[in-house]
Amino acid sequence: MALLKALKPIIRALLRSGIGFREFSDVAKTAFVEVATNEYGIRGRPTNISRVAVMTGLTRKEVKRLRDSPPNAKSLVSRRSSPADLLHFWYTDPEYLDENGNPKLLPYEGDHASFMSLVKYCAGDVPSGAMKTELKRIGAIVEQENGDLEVVKRYFIPGDVDERLELGLNLGLEPLASTIAFNCDPERKGPARFQRMSDSAWIDRDDLLTLQDRLSKKLEGFLTSIDQDFSRIEANHENYEQSHLCRVGVGVFFFTEDD
Repeated sequence: MALLKALKPIIRALLRSGIGFREFSDVAKTAFVEVATNEYGIRGRPTNISRVAVMTGLTRKEVKRLRDSPPNAKSLVSRRSSPADLLHFWYTDPEYLDENGNPKLLPYEGDHASFMSLVKYCAGDVPSGAMKTELKRIGAIVEQENGDLEVVKRYFIPGDVDERLELGLNLGLEPLASTIAFNCDPERKGPARFQRMSDSAWIDRDDLLTLQDRLSKKLEGFLTSIDQDFSRIEANHENYEQSHLCRVGVGVFFFTEDD
């Protein structure tokens, strides 16, 4: 399925940023409800809750909850995944702090003040072994020789991965998806927007870096010429009405299926 294939690199990027299915599901449901509400109403009015429920497959209760959510809750991905919760409680819950308020070294097993008890407290039925493996992978915990676990990172998101992801979604994926949706709309007004791709299945892997460098320079020059076109058009309309402006753009990118 084309959708499954398209989702896989997105999921790869989300998992690197500590965003799991729960967060993705919440955002996906919000998107379904907002589109169904705003774009399928009658005579310019929002679609009613019952029809949105029928269109999206969500319950009326869930649709109402999402429509009543404050705007900031709809627009941001929740950062509180299970690993993030665990690290938060390890640094804040008195049971897992020493007399100086620092996170304790935790034995792996035990009913109280252990890694297993902490996992059970904040992650429910998530296996403790899987949680330990994931936290070790991102460098959040260190296992001592005696098996005790030391937490060394307070936050689950490493470095600036989430910032790069947000930038890529806003400047790459969202505009491309908007173009695809427009071109696939049988009721669109006006011609299809430009959407082309050039690729080859006959490139030697040893030539990839050289090819990428050469194409990057060509594409940089192309985008510079596009920016100059925009500047010339903007200069011809110095006395513009803010309400009459719209955002347009062109995006290009290099890809390989090895990603």
